[in-house]
Amino acid sequence: MQNDLEGNIYLVVIMCTCGIALLVIAFVVIFSHNQKKLLKQKELAQQEALQHQKALLYATIQSQEDERKRIGQDLHDDVGGALSNLRMLLNSEARHSTAGQEQETAHHKKLIDQIIDDVRNISHNLSPPALALFGFDEALNELKHTLGSGKAEPFFSITNHAEAVTDQLPQPIALALIRVLQQLITNTVRHANAKHIGISLFVENDCLCMHYTDEGKGFALESLHNKKGMGMRNIDTRLNMIGATYTIKTATNEGFSIFIRLPNSKIG
Repeated sequence: MQNDLEGNIYLVVIMCTCGIALLVIAFVVIFSHNQKKLLKQKELAQQEALQHQKALLYATIQSQEDERKRIGQDLHDDVGGALSNLRMLLNSEARHSTAGQEQETAHHKKLIDQIIDDVRNISHNLSPPALALFGFDEALNELKHTLGSGKAEPFFSITNHAEAVTDQLPQPIALALIRVLQQLITNTVRHANAKHIGISLFVENDCLCMHYTDEGKGFALESLHNKKGMGMRNIDTRLNMIGATYTIKTATNEGFSIFIRLPNSKIG
């Protein structure tokens, strides 16, 4: 009888141990499941926040483009038109001018012509008409003409071996690439003291590649990683929006280059 009691006690202990083990296992499984569920919910929330941020950035950039287009048209039509009318008025008055006044009138006309050119260039930068009318390649040439005009030596060179692709670029992607180039050129002109800017386009590994270089003073790459200026943030945002990646190479007194890759799958 005592042996039966001891056997029952052992059986109860074993059953309790198994029960506790099962409870522990169940707790671990439930805890693990809940952690995975929370992690998935967190990832979904982060993805939704990222998509919302991208949507806000897209809306902001689209709003900026609409405003650029309006201002560019107003400059070209209103200010440019008023300046042209002023020049015609000077031409009319020049017929009745004395010899001394003719020289002064010619000087004024030269100033007006320069202002008209400046207004035209500003309006084209704000809203590139060549891009909408003739496509990406013509917009590139317009950039070159605007920047290179008046230079004693070739300042801006473009080599395009990807015309078959760039001719078919959707307007939002083409505009984003033109805006990136405009920002890069602005950075070079303002800060690099460069004697030459080069742009080359080609297709490599199923990607449209764009290589921008300047022969300027460059800068320490660490400073870019530590703090991006507004210009580089704009470049980063526009390239991210179209699904492009980029690599920057620069160093003090060694110029600057950026290599941009846009997968053909993003061009669609």
